[in-house]
Amino acid sequence: MYEFKDEIERKEKKYKIYLYLFIISVLINTFIDIFDLGIEKVSGVRIVISLLFFGVILYFGLLRKFWAEVMIKFFVWLNIILLFLIIIVKILGL
Repeated sequence: MYEFKDEIERKEKKYKIYLYLFIISVLINTFIDIFDLGIEKVSGVRIVISLLFFGVILYFGLLRKFWAEVMIKFFVWLNIILLFLIIIVKILGL
């Protein structure tokens, strides 16, 4: 159906927020991988492959491909849920 200008702007703003959160979460995950937080050794190949994977998703997300938009939203929500779980575990001391 037809959308009003306000609806289009609101959807665009919401999608930009998802893109920013996606980029921030990719940077945090890369930082964790590089500095071995809790892991004995991480291979450089794994870091490069993950950055290529996230780069491809970001590229197609900027082209507004539906599957890439779904993956970006999924990845952002997954990281938010994991963040809350980590906070709960730290608070409860499990």
